[in-house]
Amino acid sequence: MTHARRSVVALAVAGSALTLAAAVPRVLSPGYTYRMRISGQTTDPSGKAKDYVVMSGRATVTSQNGRLDIDEASRERGAMVEQGGYLLYDPTSMMIVSPKDKQILKFTFEDLEQGMSALAASAPGLRVTISDVAVKFEKLGPGEPLLGMSTSKYRITQDYKIAMKVAFMNRNSAEHIVQDYWMADAKSGFANPFARMGSVRPLGGSAFAELMSKTTDAMSKMGKGIPVKTFTTSTSTSDKGEQTTNVATMEVTELKSGNVDDALFVPPADYQVMDMGAQTRAMSVQAEQARATQASQPADAAAQPADSSPSMKEAAKKTAEQAAKDAAAQKVKKGLGGLFRRP
Repeated sequence: MTHARRSVVALAVAGSALTLAAAVPRVLSPGYTYRMRISGQTTDPSGKAKDYVVMSGRATVTSQNGRLDIDEASRERGAMVEQGGYLLYDPTSMMIVSPKDKQILKFTFEDLEQGMSALAASAPGLRVTISDVAVKFEKLGPGEPLLGMSTSKYRITQDYKIAMKVAFMNRNSAEHIVQDYWMADAKSGFANPFARMGSVRPLGGSAFAELMSKTTDAMSKMGKGIPVKTFTTSTSTSDKGEQTTNVATMEVTELKSGNVDDALFVPPADYQVMDMGAQTRAMSVQAEQARATQASQPADAAAQPADSSPSMKEAAKKTAEQAAKDAAAQKVKKGLGGLFRRP
């Protein structure tokens, strides 16, 4: 084949590729981009303070979808995704995408609500009681302008007592949480796509059901705006009088409007997908079966101490550790100060 003929063939192939590319046009939707950062400070009973960042990244949102690309995250402080990963959202589900592992963790909010309740009800040896729940909502008037927009300021105050008993651990404390919100007026396409997480309501069997239900009802009084800044102070006082204070701030900055490529909201097709909702339901079924089996044991076997064997002691220790982590996660979630508020 002559050089001229090869050139003609190459140009023809390139032209065909361009034609195919042009046949699949990009789909754009009106939306916004902004930076979001959640930071905090903890002061322990000795008075020692420590600053930290929970999560920061760049959000891309439309009226129906959202994506948050993470550039800094701390799993220890409650971040759901690691640096370099991202979150995807639609009105019914959320996906945590890990490019490093080529995995996607997917869950629907309905599955999450049911699974949380089932697991809380069937977790062996765990007893959590929440009492004296009081949630107060206040309108504080106009807030300072942020991102070139006027804001309205609101405050939600939560007070309750929590008693937790699991294996060898007992924890009793009084909780006092004050959350201030700077709410901007609703704009088409400007939404916090990760908002519904804060409105997940465990079913009636959960100890947190009353607290979460009253808090969600209070938050609904703020209307359809979006929180562009929140400031949360959480004070926990143990039954020994020891006091720990957490302060958390969520801020939206660098807000820009413009068309958004819908392809950003499509997860990679070659990643492994793990359905957390299905796994959570399966775990709750297994836990319920274990409870039924234990209940059917002979009376003399049931009378044996639950922690008499090394394996049971180790299991109880792990359960206590997990319960402590769950309690910390609840505080972090409150400390997010509206990040997961329903739009």
